[in-house]
Amino acid sequence: MSDEAAKTVLVIGAGSNTLQRGGELDTAALSVLTTMKQCGFHTVLIDDNPFALAGDVKTAVDDSCIMPLSPENIEDVIKRYQPDMIVPTLGGRRAFRLLQSVSETGVMTEHSIQVAGVPEATVRQINNAVLMNQTLAKLKVPTKIIRTINNFQDARDMASEVGYPVIVRSVYPRTVGLRKIVHDDNELRDAVSRGIQLSQSGQVLVQQSLAGLKEIEITVIRDASGTMMSLGVAEDIDPIGIHAGDSMTVLPAQTLLDRQIQDMRNTAFAITRKLRIVGVNHLQFAFDGRHNRFYVIKISPYFDRIANMTEQATGYPLARVCGYLYAGQRLRDIHLDHGMIKHTAVTEPVMDRTAVRVPIFPFSQLDSGDQRLITEKKSVGTSLGIGRSFIEALIKGVEDPHLGWHGKQAEAIHAMSDDQLDQLLIHPQTNRIFSLLEAIRRGYSCQELAELTKIDAYYFNQLRRLVHLQKDLCENPGSVNQLKRAKYWGLSDKWIADCWQSQPNEVAQLETENQIARTYKEVDPSAGQYDQHSHCFYATFEQENESSPADGKRVLVIGTGARHLGNGTANDYCLAAMCIELKRLGYLPITVDDNPSSLLLSEQVAGKRYIEPLLAESLLSIAKLEKPELVLLPSTLASLQDRLSQVIAGGTIQIIPLNDQVEDVVSSEPLLEFNALYDGEYVYQLGTTAELQANHQLNYRTVAKRYPTTLSPDDGATVTALGEGKLRELDKPGLYQVLIKEYPDNRFKVSLCRPMPVVDIAFLSKALHLGLPAVSLRLDLGKFSGKLLMDSMRQTGNASQAAFYRALFPFKSLHIEEPPTAAKVMGAEMQFVE
Repeated sequence: MSDEAAKTVLVIGAGSNTLQRGGELDTAALSVLTTMKQCGFHTVLIDDNPFALAGDVKTAVDDSCIMPLSPENIEDVIKRYQPDMIVPTLGGRRAFRLLQSVSETGVMTEHSIQVAGVPEATVRQINNAVLMNQTLAKLKVPTKIIRTINNFQDARDMASEVGYPVIVRSVYPRTVGLRKIVHDDNELRDAVSRGIQLSQSGQVLVQQSLAGLKEIEITVIRDASGTMMSLGVAEDIDPIGIHAGDSMTVLPAQTLLDRQIQDMRNTAFAITRKLRIVGVNHLQFAFDGRHNRFYVIKISPYFDRIANMTEQATGYPLARVCGYLYAGQRLRDIHLDHGMIKHTAVTEPVMDRTAVRVPIFPFSQLDSGDQRLITEKKSVGTSLGIGRSFIEALIKGVEDPHLGWHGKQAEAIHAMSDDQLDQLLIHPQTNRIFSLLEAIRRGYSCQELAELTKIDAYYFNQLRRLVHLQKDLCENPGSVNQLKRAKYWGLSDKWIADCWQSQPNEVAQLETENQIARTYKEVDPSAGQYDQHSHCFYATFEQENESSPADGKRVLVIGTGARHLGNGTANDYCLAAMCIELKRLGYLPITVDDNPSSLLLSEQVAGKRYIEPLLAESLLSIAKLEKPELVLLPSTLASLQDRLSQVIAGGTIQIIPLNDQVEDVVSSEPLLEFNALYDGEYVYQLGTTAELQANHQLNYRTVAKRYPTTLSPDDGATVTALGEGKLRELDKPGLYQVLIKEYPDNRFKVSLCRPMPVVDIAFLSKALHLGLPAVSLRLDLGKFSGKLLMDSMRQTGNASQAAFYRALFPFKSLHIEEPPTAAKVMGAEMQFVE
């Protein structure tokens, strides 16, 4: 496409990270935007998430508009950039609601703007469950009964018709919506009243409950010519009644017959065709195995957690292919480079492996909270395990350190009485895997557990195999045969050591002596049928190894795992930005993470990827294989520095100060942040931020801030002198933040000096229009230029604009009340004000 013919595409971003989503939409946006830009489009992104990377990457986005996501702002951006196309599929359901509001103003018709991925009529149906049900009824697709209601009596009449339980949901929620299963008139009255209060339209949806049925999730893709493929059929292990995001999910589905899969697949195709969707469509089904029938329960023609999991688990480059489809290409004509065969885009992926997604809950970081699993989502992150079997993939998934596999929760469940355990099985709580394993250890039969939990008996048979494996280990300490068997099924050295009452290093030594070593398999969408390469790997214990050291100057970049409270996805933002800078400097970044939503697992970020748990043995094995010149190690894993040094003799290990739990500073006095880069000799000022009063107690804390401050010139000079003086006392170069209190008598006093938190690195990068992660990396590599830094700041500075930052927390979504501390940040939003 020539410059004269270049079209402009506007992408509606996802906004701040919430309990409903982490970084998966940012990861997809980076890939889609990069592809559309390569196809000749001028790309524009509107978003207000300071932790999102896509808008900062020049090879993806030409113009980034950082402003609140509102119909008015989107209309202003349309008038400014005159886009030919809008992409709403990278902003979740929220973007669909925004798009409908914008469309109703007439501005899209006025400017002849095309909607990529979905027609406007489909957007309206997605936003209105009743309209969607009418369409599905015409297709004779089985669905649950659902009605829009604005009073208790009508809700009660419907409940009498379909029988309790029913689900009540608020329509167009103002902020946090309601979704609740109710079992009698009293619960219904309360839910309807609360749902109406939370609804912008004063309405609730009352729907038939399908609780207890099996939940199946199918991801399909379609092009404008009508060619369709199924990319994956996933199965949620927990039944409907527990939010799908809080259930362990396995891909491919394990307990369905082929004809059942084909029936749901054909229905998914019929719906996707009827709605004229181009690109990704995620459909959720309730499957009634007893009567061999299913219901369609949700249609999501946009990127989400399951689309992301499908891409990582199958190796099919879903987001990149969708970028080509939005650009007008057909599946059969898309040619994917980077090692893929010519027709990969039009070939349904095949899996010779199993992937299990495990939810990560935030309650170990909170002071309160109801941990019961219900229809409202409570998990804040996920980890992904990939292995040759369900057991191996499950074990990898639950090894994430934030799950607490070896922590106190399993011990507490082990101490419960049988009656208490029965209640936990019937009324499940977070990290359910612990109670399921405990029940098997106590002799519950698989069929009995299936009746109590509504989980398919197949999974209890698999868990029983794991329990027997652990029992055999405990009874045969030091057995090489048992060790080989345990490693084949995926047990970690720590797990084996616990069984043997020994130490992980002793287990590792026994493995070395008996040549029990990891091999690596490529995540290939053709399962080895074709000679193609995704450059993404997982470990297992077999004979053939498919990974060899990559060419070039290799840098191993280790991620921080599943999202948890503390900094949203700011860790990912910084590490991914460093990887992009490494590429620019001629290095090959090799990344390791088990967070399926992580930017580090994006092919736009990394040259080679490993989806593995962040365990010492996994990381040491990868480092031994790749022999990198440099390892970027987050401070959360700093304890591994010495062991990694022994493995990569001659290489360098650089610890990145990504502090997960930033010290929460609370002050009754105005609080300032002096931000600067110190190269060991000079202090390069990046500006001073003023904290805003964050709660009804009128305290100042580092969760809401303004950049720059409005200090007088004299006060500004005083703060600068204090900040620079404090930094000159330091020995180590880096990005730093000096916290300074301002007292009523015009006194200023240094309160704290610390490495700049990742949330502030992300915020200031956008406020300054300057890639601070790249600057920091150059400093670490000895390639820093102070002159270039100052020149960049002069070129990008805009004194007429102030940037505002506000951290967001999960408290409302979890229906709890806690103080908004820096250690409990879930996401953030920012905007510029003239």
